[in-house]
Amino acid sequence: MNKAAILEKVGVARQELNDAQTNLEKVLRELKVAVRADKSMIGEALEAAFSKVKLASKDLSELENLIANALD
Repeated sequence: MNKAAILEKVGVARQELNDAQTNLEKVLRELKVAVRADKSMIGEALEAAFSKVKLASKDLSELENLIANALD
């Protein structure tokens, strides 16, 4: 697999992460106005998922930089 193909796959993964992050942000905003009893457990799970998405995005950026530099 060449550099362009690897970076293309990283770009696809980045877009998927961005989409997931956008969706999680929307759900978290909507959850803030939900009934308190319903949102407690859901909110905690969503916040944990959102944290993982942010971490994955950071890791993906680092991987993208490593690939770009290593395959020059």
